[in-house]
Amino acid sequence: MIFENILVPYDGTNFSNRAFRKALDIAKKDNSKITVFTVIEGEYSAIRGYSKINPQIIKKQQNVAKKYIYNLEQTAKNLNIPITVKIKQGASIVKEIINLANSKRMDLIVMGSHGRTGLNKLILGSVANSVAQQAKCAVMVVK
Repeated sequence: MIFENILVPYDGTNFSNRAFRKALDIAKKDNSKITVFTVIEGEYSAIRGYSKINPQIIKKQQNVAKKYIYNLEQTAKNLNIPITVKIKQGASIVKEIINLANSKRMDLIVMGSHGRTGLNKLILGSVANSVAQQAKCAVMVVK
């Protein structure tokens, strides 16, 4: 099976770094495009916008994400692998990952087994587990 479009949900953890490296290997072999996607969590309110997190904290998180992702972009570009980066604020990481995977017709999601959201499951992180259950495309979970 050849994967043309690979989505890599990224949170800056070692697990997501390993997933990115695995996605690079696949992209190199299959001549694929990679999309790196980071979701900054916040609860949406029609009156206040994203209200769970202070706007200054959100801005700081966006800047940190951009720094991490810049290094990923450079790595992919050095290997001549096309890469797109998306940073989005949303109330549900899983929902945002699934929505992007569906809207951009991703063939594969490569993600770390655990992330910053904690361990709600013994074997898989809660985000990885939920994405694997809900995705319409193939999902590779990297330890």
